[in-house]
Amino acid sequence: MRKLLPFLAAGLLPALPAAAQDLTNAGNSLTVEAGATLYVGAGGLTNQAGSTLTNAGTLRVDGPLTNAGTLGLSTGTLEVRDDLTNTGTLTPGTSAVTFSGTNDQLLTPGGAILYQVVVNKASTNTLRLAADLTVSNALTLTSGLVNTKNGSTLGTLSLSNGATLSGEAIGRYVLGKLEITRNAVAGSTPVDFGLGAALNPAGNNLGTVVITRRAGLLAATTANPDGSFGQNLNNSSLKGIDRIWTVAPATQPSAAVQLTLSWPTDNDNGLTNFAQARGWQQASAGQAWAAVGAATNASSRSLALSPTVLNRFTVSNATNPLPVTLIEFAAQAEGPAAVRLAWATASEQENAGFTVERSTDGSRFTAIGTVPGAGTSATARTYTLLDEKLPPAANLLYYRLRQTNFSGSATYSAVRTVALPPEAAGFVVYPTRVVMGQPATYHYTGPLGPATLEVLDMLGRVLRTTTPESAQGQVPVTDLASGSYVLRYTTATARFTARCVVD
Repeated sequence: MRKLLPFLAAGLLPALPAAAQDLTNAGNSLTVEAGATLYVGAGGLTNQAGSTLTNAGTLRVDGPLTNAGTLGLSTGTLEVRDDLTNTGTLTPGTSAVTFSGTNDQLLTPGGAILYQVVVNKASTNTLRLAADLTVSNALTLTSGLVNTKNGSTLGTLSLSNGATLSGEAIGRYVLGKLEITRNAVAGSTPVDFGLGAALNPAGNNLGTVVITRRAGLLAATTANPDGSFGQNLNNSSLKGIDRIWTVAPATQPSAAVQLTLSWPTDNDNGLTNFAQARGWQQASAGQAWAAVGAATNASSRSLALSPTVLNRFTVSNATNPLPVTLIEFAAQAEGPAAVRLAWATASEQENAGFTVERSTDGSRFTAIGTVPGAGTSATARTYTLLDEKLPPAANLLYYRLRQTNFSGSATYSAVRTVALPPEAAGFVVYPTRVVMGQPATYHYTGPLGPATLEVLDMLGRVLRTTTPESAQGQVPVTDLASGSYVLRYTTATARFTARCVVD
């Protein structure tokens, strides 16, 4: 049954202890006085456009609460047990808004700021945000989760300067994107931002500091391309915990600050044994991670760092190093007979070395050289290797890097291709001295076409004649007696000779 209350258009709504099925305010001005209670049942409460509802008492809505008009929360308290949708004007006053539904709830703020939010739901239930929300005084988690991601939309839950976050614990925290602001961060007094990050400016004057935390997202989104955990750019199986903190001060420190990060086991992201934990730092999303400080025991899920620059931070354990971070790998021909390989890393963790591998078809690779790594390094490193023994007749080569850790695990770089300039026409045989019964190899460089390959003795007599099917192949000397021979390669336009000795 839908209740319309035109008789209270300009009056006060006294205490109504009896539950109504639903309530619609259609163009009226309604007030719940201080000390009064209005309880609306599962049918919900609708405050239509052009309507005003002011709550200075206690208002509880078991069904959906929809505001398209003006909803003034004033000094009262509001408890919502279903979705809350605001498309009108919502003034927060100093009211506490409690979300206590037994099922998941959706909050559509419509640009509103809430003074105080209390989440008191079943431990497995979630309050989800349909868009950005700002809380100006306090966010209290008693039971249940908050998630700022709704479908593919990632919103931000922002706590203004002075607003507090309390109650985060195992099974009870904010998933998604949480942002907390603190003004005038200076001196040597630690500032606990309440989102698993405490910052001691250590004598620096940082001004206004905003810390944004991403947690519990796992999968990447357009708004958050690397999800909410760090990964080794060369091996996605090496990862950090499911939290990334972005620390943005008005002024960067001139000396090291003290930053303490903490997290619940919910955000371990499958990692175990933090007896050897490591802090990691990143200039911006998608770039290289660099180690901050030495490995230390963070079994209590708390880690202290001393960075000199404030940007993005996360944590991993000893078996999940985020680098080696390869930031460049290039292959370039140096004339027709050599290829220069060059690469660079931003940082390395337990890097035993690099093996350069080459292929002529892009699928079957062979190692051609190894360069030792830097072990563990937080500074940029450059490497180079010159490939001077190119396969005969190759005009396109493929190269890749295999990076190996001290543990023996290996990761591969992307493949680079090199187009070689054409070689001048010529004919070579190698080796020039072979053991009796062993073959030699010829290599012809020049225009392809019909050709003949002849083996002559030193008197000029032709002993063998073949028709080559490719520019490289075997010379038919395996059944010849020891001695010196002349190999003659003839095309439609040229004739080449080489010598070979059979021992």
